Amino acid sequence: MNPKLNERICKASLFVLGLVAICGLCLGDVVVNEVELSPPDNATVWVELYNSENNTVDLAGWTVKIEDKPWAGLIPLNGTIEPNGFYVAEGQPRWVTAGNGTIYLIDPAGNNVDKTPMLNDKGRNDFTYGRMPDGKKTDTRADFAFMMGTKGRPNNTGMRR
Repeated sequence: MNPKLNERICKASLFVLGLVAICGLCLGDVVVNEVELSPPDNATVWVELYNSENNTVDLAGWTVKIEDKPWAGLIPLNGTIEPNGFYVAEGQPRWVTAGNGTIYLIDPAGNNVDKTPMLNDKGRNDFTYGRMPDGKKTDTRADFAFMMGTKGRPNNTGMRR
């Protein structure tokens, strides 16, 4: 066989194997599932993630960003999120938010994996914005309902639009 052809086949094979390896490390389909931007009693804001994949996802190096320009708060993540499981990321107690925000889920490579629409919750009560059903992702505002908070649990109760 021609040595140049062998070299091209080898490079192409390595490229394909590299893509397969990267896909094997796929970060899963993790989304922002529920958000509390205006908790009662001056509690801490939080963001709940949901993993709709069949594999556990390692969240090391991931970040949640809550942005209400010009303010932005970053929450570094760690640990794992189980298949069809939930992970709650807590903001800093010192954060004083206006109850508004767009939430970004950022993977270790700096890619925006998920983004919510601008959410507005000034009630300082137990109502949150959550995906109905969990993990619903059509990339429209209709993915989110204003509902009774279900931090770390399925979003199936207390829905209010």
